[in-house]
Amino acid sequence: MSGPVRPYVITGGRSRPTRTDLAVESLVSALPHPPALPEHVLLNREHRRIVALCHSLLSVAEVAAHLGLPLGVVKVLVGDLWDLGTVQVLPPVPQAERLPTTLLEEVLVGLRQLR
Repeated sequence: MSGPVRPYVITGGRSRPTRTDLAVESLVSALPHPPALPEHVLLNREHRRIVALCHSLLSVAEVAAHLGLPLGVVKVLVGDLWDLGTVQVLPPVPQAERLPTTLLEEVLVGLRQLR
């Protein structure tokens, strides 16, 4: 019997990533020289696809879109790779450090006036 694989099979029955700080907007990058994996650890097809995709910086949401998998599944898989040291994950910029919307709107108005 072949066909689509259920998400819980892909994640080994897990529904939550091991990392609580993994957001959908977190940026994922495959490490160029990851550490050797322990003998008992085998990466599944989806893990390998994530590593291949993330040679360029992608958000968790973008990875999910490229793979056609639910966000929750990709968060679990990226968390696995992060724990193994195969990928680097950059957390999103905290809300307090983001530019205020009003400042961005003022800059946009100024740019439009330059025309």
